[in-house]
Amino acid sequence: MASKEDTESEAQAEAPEAPEAPEAPDNPQQVCTPDSSEFEVSADRLEQLLKSMEVLLLDVEQLRGHCSHHATELMHAAVDLKQQQEELKEGYSELSREMQEIMDSVEDLFSTKSAFEAKETQAQKLNRQL
Repeated sequence: MASKEDTESEAQAEAPEAPEAPEAPDNPQQVCTPDSSEFEVSADRLEQLLKSMEVLLLDVEQLRGHCSHHATELMHAAVDLKQQQEELKEGYSELSREMQEIMDSVEDLFSTKSAFEAKETQAQKLNRQL
């Protein structure tokens, strides 16, 4: 029979080893501190990030200015288009009235022509009778 120690040894040998968690230092003042080169790299990265953010902010301001300018232009164009639309409506109304007057005049001319032709036909009949 295997002894208790042999069984524990076999169990430990078969079980995968878990990574050991870092132990807390005995002295709190011995906390792992990065060396100065790590601070320089972090400072460089932060500086690059800061510059990138400044560039992005400038781009945003520039785009805002362009958008504001285009919005103003579009508003002026919309006002101009509304004015042109009103002018076209007025012009259409005026042309429509003129067209109706022309149609009335043409109708009157056809009525006059018909009346004239009727009188002429009547005059020709009377001439034949004489």
